[in-house]
Amino acid sequence: MGFLCGLFLLLTLPVLALTEVVTSFSKCPQFFWKDQNGKAVTPTIFTQVTNGHDRYQKICQRYKNLYQFATLYDTAHRIPVYSAFNFTGIQKCSRKSDWLIEPMLDVINGSPEMTTENKVQNLGQNQAVNEDYVKTGYDKGHLYPVSQADDQCTAFATFTLTNAAPQHLRFNRGVWNQMERAVLNYMNTNCQLNNNIAYIVTGTVPSNPSKLMNNRVNIPKYFWNAFCCFDKNCRKWVSKAHKGPNDDTGTLLELSLNNLEAGLSQDYGQAFSVFGGQCQNDINKPIYPKP
Repeated sequence: MGFLCGLFLLLTLPVLALTEVVTSFSKCPQFFWKDQNGKAVTPTIFTQVTNGHDRYQKICQRYKNLYQFATLYDTAHRIPVYSAFNFTGIQKCSRKSDWLIEPMLDVINGSPEMTTENKVQNLGQNQAVNEDYVKTGYDKGHLYPVSQADDQCTAFATFTLTNAAPQHLRFNRGVWNQMERAVLNYMNTNCQLNNNIAYIVTGTVPSNPSKLMNNRVNIPKYFWNAFCCFDKNCRKWVSKAHKGPNDDTGTLLELSLNNLEAGLSQDYGQAFSVFGGQCQNDINKPIYPKP
């Protein structure tokens, strides 16, 4: 799949990714933890409807007619609440330089194709745009990182602003990056990936009261991450979580999934679960070597 996708990308310019704003994640259930009956269990889904519009939009991110990951997007704060995705092994994919946007968030009956900004009218009403990040000191922080992508198609599909939030550059390039690689190496070494996959969810906690970038985009107070996989050593589903303040202090906490969910429930002001209250067997040892 990766080779064919890479060949397609070389032969097709400009490259467009397809994505769908959907009413239910049932269109892309493969990115979510499965219960004992094989039913997909999503993280908690927020809803707040005003004048027929729900500020929280569900997106099945699709590239070359294949769903690649899923995102719950907050159109009021113009940042994702979380992105959910799978990991099947290290692929060492390359990055792309440009970021795309989601037409369907700003235009009724807009194109399902993730595209460049100059092709969308009324752009930015419900989402961040590239200009929001210029000279701010914040990176476009991937929720689904390139380093954990399954193939080159998936890696390119992560470069949508609906999969990014303002992340302090020292946090993003420092402890958060180190944690992502530690999680990557742990999953690649200890998780049984030939018959199973690892489920990962990365999210944000918005600042409240809102601290804004470019007077438009909420700068998250925290970033968080949790994964669940079948450990081939202890032969059971296990999990681990991380959470850190979006600043330059170099602080990052390694937590059990249960403790992460308890903290997020307080942060969000309502009960929150990542894997539907399941996959609570904690990896009872550190996987992130603190600097």
